[in-house]
Amino acid sequence: MSQVTSHATPVTIRPKSSFQLTDRINLDTGTVFASGVQAIARILVEQLRVDRINGLRTAAFASGYPGSPLASLDRELATAAKLVTGELPFVFQPGLNEELAATAVMGSQLAQSHGEAQYDGVIGLWFAKAPGLDRACDAIRHANMVGTHPLGGALLVVGDDPAAKSSTLPSSSDATLIDLHVPMLCPVDVQDALDLGRHGIAMSRMSGLWSGLKVVTAIADGTATISLDPMRVRPTVPEWLVDGKPWKPTPNARMVPPYNLTMEKEMVEVRIEAAKAYGAANELNRVTIDPGSSARIGIAACGYTASEVREALGRLGLRSESDIAGAGIRLMVLRMPYPLESSVIKRFCHGLEEVIVVEDKNPMLEWLVKDALWGSAERPNIVGKNDLDGTPLFPRAGHLDADEILAPLRRRLRVHLGDDRLAPLPPAPRERIALEV
Repeated sequence: MSQVTSHATPVTIRPKSSFQLTDRINLDTGTVFASGVQAIARILVEQLRVDRINGLRTAAFASGYPGSPLASLDRELATAAKLVTGELPFVFQPGLNEELAATAVMGSQLAQSHGEAQYDGVIGLWFAKAPGLDRACDAIRHANMVGTHPLGGALLVVGDDPAAKSSTLPSSSDATLIDLHVPMLCPVDVQDALDLGRHGIAMSRMSGLWSGLKVVTAIADGTATISLDPMRVRPTVPEWLVDGKPWKPTPNARMVPPYNLTMEKEMVEVRIEAAKAYGAANELNRVTIDPGSSARIGIAACGYTASEVREALGRLGLRSESDIAGAGIRLMVLRMPYPLESSVIKRFCHGLEEVIVVEDKNPMLEWLVKDALWGSAERPNIVGKNDLDGTPLFPRAGHLDADEILAPLRRRLRVHLGDDRLAPLPPAPRERIALEV
């Protein structure tokens, strides 16, 4: 492993005199208007600049395969790499397919194993839409087992299209990422996609795991004004001890017995736990509204779905934080649902009668919440895909937006709050006539 060099390169702060389309990459301060995909393309550039401020001489390598909702990410990454040429070492190499791209990013984490390495570490980024994740599972499973360099890190960006707007099949990558032992980060909005990307790199460096950034269509295609500042995200990296000694990941490509069994043991007993500790230290999962001891109902949701929950609550007449807290509702937003630190869930559930879990597709978060509470003396009722009587509640198919959340959420809230406290549901839309193609 190469030693950290101390020759810090100063980052130029460029004053904003007039708006240019390249500001989203070139500016270091201020605000810019950007799409979710454009914000993701900035992640590596911003991390390289932060590394220079911290005295690290790192490089960046990105590869992947485009597909909606990340259809234009290859072009944005190529543009970003071109714009910083001469300032920062950033290479974008389009993947011939998803597997080869993942294998190339795995190689970026092994660069320091060669004595002639030019940089302290290489930051890797892989991207694809959900079907690309499916076909690249073997390559990513190997890459995650090999691990990441403590001054490099690898970010896996997967585009989910839950409503199949531009895909043959609706998609959700939650279960796949969990099976691959890839920590999952779920941004709430466009700004959060950039910020969680930075957290993902820091967590990967600490834990030795690839970090997964799950980007749904509404985030990838959405636009917003985002804040730029290399020091905006200040990760808290807890010291991680193994057998009483400080531990750092060491990439290892010796995937043959007995080394591969030792690597598996380290992954499940050390690296996953280290990722948990990172998420807890940085409060990536947090209670955003809390009425304290008067809370009776908890609502938990991940990433973008949490913003749709707020929209649905507003339509039910609970528009402000004080309205929600006054109704005895505690709201939790999970930006890192896996691996889930159980003490966060136990604190959230303290004193509650019922927890409502709102999520797209599979009941992944619902399972994780129930698992976190298993054996606990305090276990509120938990509803999600099914109501307490076993009847369906939140849909398992399609995209769970505010329109779809509204009726099932009101159905559970009226049990505790009554009809008078909640606005009525809007009239159901008239049935559309299907046209034969």
